[in-house]
Amino acid sequence: MRNLKLVESVQVGDVTALVGAQCICVDYDTKAVYCATANGMSMLDPNTRQVTKQISLVSDGYLPPDGSGIIVDIEHLPDQMAVCVATWRGDLILWNTSSNELEGVGSVDSGLRSVSWSPDQELLALTTGQDTLIMMTRDFDPILEVPIHPTEFGEAEPINVGWGKKTTQFHGSEGKQAALQTAEPLKVESMEDDGRTRISWRGDGQCFAISAICPKTGERSLRTWTREGVLYSTAEMVPGLEQALAWKPSGSLIVSSQRRPNKHDIIFFERNGLRHGEFTLPFGVHDVKVKEVFWNIDSTVLAVWCEDLPPEGDTAEFAPKSYVELWTVGNYHWYLKQNLEFAASDRVETVQWDTEQAYRLRVVTSSGQYLQYTWAWTTSVSQGSVVDDQATVGVIDGAMLLLTPFKDMIVPPPMAAFTVQMPCAINQVAFSAENNDFAVELSDGRVALLSFGEKDKTGDENMSVTIRPAAAPKCVLPRLCGIFSIDMTNTSTHPLMCYHLTWINPDTIVFCTLDGAGSCLLVSATVDYTAKTIVAKDNMCVGGSVAALAVGAHTSCLAVHLTDGTVCRYTPGTNTLLPWETSTGKELRLPQCCPLVDVCCIGGEEVVIGLTERYRLYANDIELASNCTSFSVHSEYLLLSTHAHTCRCLSLTHTLAELQTSTEKCLTPVELTRRIERGSRIVCVETHGTKVVLQMPRGNLEVIHPRALVLASVKHCLDQLKFADAFVLMRKHRINMNLLHDHNPAVFLNNIDSFVRQIDSVSYVNLFLTALLNEDVTKVMYSAAYNNSEERSRSQDDGPRKVDIVSDHIRGALERIDASKYLLSILTAMVRRTTPHLQAALDKIKSLPKDCVKEALDYLLFLVDVDALYNVALGMYDFDLVLLVAQSSHKDPKEYLPFLNNLRQMEENYRRYSIDLHLKNYSGALYHISQCGQDHFSECLNLVTQHALYAEALPLFDVASEQYKKIAFAYGQHLSSRGHHEEAGIIYVRSSSHQMALDEFVKCSNWRQAMCMAAELKFSTLQLTDLSRTLAGRLQETRRHVEAATLLSDYADDVEEAIVTLIEGSEWDEALRLMYKFGRTDFIETNLKPTLTDTYQHHMTFLEGARADFERHLCRLAIVRQEKRKAWLDLMEGAGDPGRADADLYSDTSSAMGDSVSGRSVGAGSQRSYASSSQQSTTSSKMSGRSGKSRRKAERKRWSLREGSPHEELALVDVLAKIIRRVDDMKGEVSSLMKTQLLFGSGQQAASLQTQLDALLQLIDKSLDHIWENGLTGEGPAGQGNSVSGRLGRREFMVESMGMHV
Repeated sequence: MRNLKLVESVQVGDVTALVGAQCICVDYDTKAVYCATANGMSMLDPNTRQVTKQISLVSDGYLPPDGSGIIVDIEHLPDQMAVCVATWRGDLILWNTSSNELEGVGSVDSGLRSVSWSPDQELLALTTGQDTLIMMTRDFDPILEVPIHPTEFGEAEPINVGWGKKTTQFHGSEGKQAALQTAEPLKVESMEDDGRTRISWRGDGQCFAISAICPKTGERSLRTWTREGVLYSTAEMVPGLEQALAWKPSGSLIVSSQRRPNKHDIIFFERNGLRHGEFTLPFGVHDVKVKEVFWNIDSTVLAVWCEDLPPEGDTAEFAPKSYVELWTVGNYHWYLKQNLEFAASDRVETVQWDTEQAYRLRVVTSSGQYLQYTWAWTTSVSQGSVVDDQATVGVIDGAMLLLTPFKDMIVPPPMAAFTVQMPCAINQVAFSAENNDFAVELSDGRVALLSFGEKDKTGDENMSVTIRPAAAPKCVLPRLCGIFSIDMTNTSTHPLMCYHLTWINPDTIVFCTLDGAGSCLLVSATVDYTAKTIVAKDNMCVGGSVAALAVGAHTSCLAVHLTDGTVCRYTPGTNTLLPWETSTGKELRLPQCCPLVDVCCIGGEEVVIGLTERYRLYANDIELASNCTSFSVHSEYLLLSTHAHTCRCLSLTHTLAELQTSTEKCLTPVELTRRIERGSRIVCVETHGTKVVLQMPRGNLEVIHPRALVLASVKHCLDQLKFADAFVLMRKHRINMNLLHDHNPAVFLNNIDSFVRQIDSVSYVNLFLTALLNEDVTKVMYSAAYNNSEERSRSQDDGPRKVDIVSDHIRGALERIDASKYLLSILTAMVRRTTPHLQAALDKIKSLPKDCVKEALDYLLFLVDVDALYNVALGMYDFDLVLLVAQSSHKDPKEYLPFLNNLRQMEENYRRYSIDLHLKNYSGALYHISQCGQDHFSECLNLVTQHALYAEALPLFDVASEQYKKIAFAYGQHLSSRGHHEEAGIIYVRSSSHQMALDEFVKCSNWRQAMCMAAELKFSTLQLTDLSRTLAGRLQETRRHVEAATLLSDYADDVEEAIVTLIEGSEWDEALRLMYKFGRTDFIETNLKPTLTDTYQHHMTFLEGARADFERHLCRLAIVRQEKRKAWLDLMEGAGDPGRADADLYSDTSSAMGDSVSGRSVGAGSQRSYASSSQQSTTSSKMSGRSGKSRRKAERKRWSLREGSPHEELALVDVLAKIIRRVDDMKGEVSSLMKTQLLFGSGQQAASLQTQLDALLQLIDKSLDHIWENGLTGEGPAGQGNSVSGRLGRREFMVESMGMHV
């Protein structure tokens, strides 16, 4: 689906030294071109357009002075700084280009007929006038000499096992005599064969082919030889075989030409000599002769050099024209992409492909003109600037243009939706920047304009142009506006004089051309529809060579990209060329020359997009990708295919800086990247739709709908309140239906009636309701498509109430619009709530007419479990409704009739109690059994204790009643068994069980309530002392030293023990208060100061160790994250999923790769995956069978700090958070310690402790942003330090806040 676009044209005219050129070669270091003529050699510098060196071969006798000399071949040898020249007479000459001297290195008496160097220039193959093959080394030492017409077939001769002899075969109507006939020898049928021998090497230099005429039989034969000079095979005899010969560099085919009685073909051979296809030249049988064929270096383009043949009987005055045709193949069809037609007065003398730049061709003409053309691949597709753009792609095939509007249909090549047949070959196609119209440049220099608009006076009924639909026309066909000649002066008359054709508007066309001196001109021309001419209005010299033109995104200006990388802005009509300035005011210069250029708006800025031949994609001077194979611009995304076999969608709403940051950090979300088949390229994109057309390497097409484009179209529809269109898109492309609401909840709920009316389908409404989830898909599943703050601010977090809110709104809208029509949808809305309203649904069904009840009930049974619905009906205590549900559910009457009959015989409250108990509605059962009186209290108490209904049971009885106290006592026992001792004590108090309450308060260390209970129980002084000491010991274990000291001093009257307790708990101020109150200051020296020293040493040791651990883990965290980024970069730049060797064989349409691709977690905060839910479920089921100890061990092992473990990053964040939290917790202890040290003159210790803590806090403060990056949240260990980081971000150092300077 691609065409060859002329990127650069170089012309050096009227070079006398090039007149009569026979061969050329190139010095690829200096770019100098060497040319051989009948008189000698010359060197041309295309940059200066001057002949810098010349040398005569006549003066030394290598060529005859009459101008009849023939140079067979020349080759530049860079290591010798010389050019090797081979003459027809048989001389091998070295021309030293530095000293300008000639050296004869060999001579063949019989003369040389063809010479060819191997691609590595290690071997030289020559054929002589005696029909022998001579092979030499690079030092011109002969290796072997063999005849080129051996009698044997070669090494690849087929083995004959003796079967299928001609005499034993059936010959049909020819009879048995056909077996006795002998084949007549083939004769040379092509009289235009020049009779010369040709040699062509394979690209790897391991084989070469020789095409020569046998002097005995007159047949032209083709033989292949190995590098060692051994005959490998002889091709089958082909009548009409001509002299042209070229071996495809990739090695698969050998090409030649054949003239048949009814057509002229380019034919192909395999290495073993067998035929392998052909294609026909677009000429008559005797119109042209094929002089040579040439493959470009990457084997993608075949150049065919042809020349006109004179008419019969008119050969004297005939001057032939020359043609150079460029052919490519795709899907087993050969396309003629370019046709260079040279006038008879300036026909082609020699042609050569560049061996470094694959699409550069050099031509020297008979008048001494040197022409250099450079092409690049491009896709000719409509611009897409209008909403009704058809995404039409034009493919050149000779004089036929194949057109397909991919918006409406997909037609695989080489077929097309319709074709346009032109009077001569097509060289270029340019679509209008305003609509779907297109211009076609013909090989004769004229331009045809075609339009899809209404026919008017500008139409042209030119019979030389034919437009044919491929089948019944399902698309609009264009009409011909006319074939226009270009009217301009002082320009080149050579082929492709008009290139970079750009149709800006119906009246203006801009293109590039060369003036007579070879300078590049930018021409703005006006279309004259009446005179059928394109008149050059303005032209200006650009001061360089133009590589590409691109129309501005929203303006009529052009981006002019020069081969040196410069980008200029040109506005037709102003005739001024200004530098293209970026938003920062900087003049734009692309880092490399980009043959493919486009202009689009990125982040509100008009940006130039360029793709180099080396697959680097630039937006202005910023590199977006280094492995891009193609790109296309969508209305909201920039799409590109990569060598990693992915299609990436870059949002145009981002700024260039954001795109660059995302690319460098490899943060491309999975939703914006999609795997495609290996080697796929983007053909076109439906600019305002979802369709992306890809072409595979073999030529077939594949259409995909990237998720990013689908979401963009859905968002556009929802913004315009086109709910029906959005619903169809989402249903077709399997987008989660929750997006209808989550895109803009407020707007959706306010327009819920419009939504229902547009959908207008019960099944569609039901589909939407059944897909509802209690989560915001714009924040989870489609977060990448809702990454800007404006879109995120629209969403509101309804949390677990979302399904209920939407279901209620839908239900209200359905009842308002047509309750009878949407009955089933109303029922769906009732049961889709978080807590299904089954009772309301049954009431709704019960109120329906009898003829509608069964259908509604059957549908409800389809939505919910039959047993659940039966139980709800039973819980309504309506036996008629229960029987209706049971009968509709096909239950066995033997199952439910005896049970229902038994219930009918019970008292009302007890019957309801039995029903609730059967339905496990224990709260309802408790209420009804409490109404049954004292006789059933034992059942009530059993129900309460069995199902822990204490809180519900207590309000049902009087506080002073015996039933209340029994239930309260049982409640206290229940709480005590669960470890809720304080609550149990309170309940025991309400049941007047004070001793039990005291025991519970002691267990929970609630010493105040325990002392109250002791007073209630009239404890003695001794009992109070024992109780206080017991409680003090419990309080000390939980580090509640102040409360323990209060008990010891107030109830046990033990001041000494209270002081010791306070010192042990680092409660320095309270301990000093008691010492001075009771006159026990002796404890300062004996207990306080030693404990201060020990605590100081403990804190210093902890802070030093904490700092060392913190720095070590922080350093390791940086290394782990760097390795993760590198692995992600390798994944994006490499060959896809590294865990699957054949991953690149699958496209995204295959379900085989879906789980492995989308289930892979690639970011620190991306631990959740929808596609891998089955795998997680399997893991959970395995884990559920483990014991608690095993699960804890497995969890600790999972968050291991071992280097290289899967979750090492999160484990490091976890341990750093623990260190931060511990340091944050000890700030109060350190502050109290430093104050006490200052009281007793230990200021130096306090200062060192403050310095150590201050240094650690500063280190933590600086490291917070590095620890919690990449959007780490509170899930798992990674979020344990978030609250700590918030506190430390607002902290103040304690000692500094006190104003102390120590």
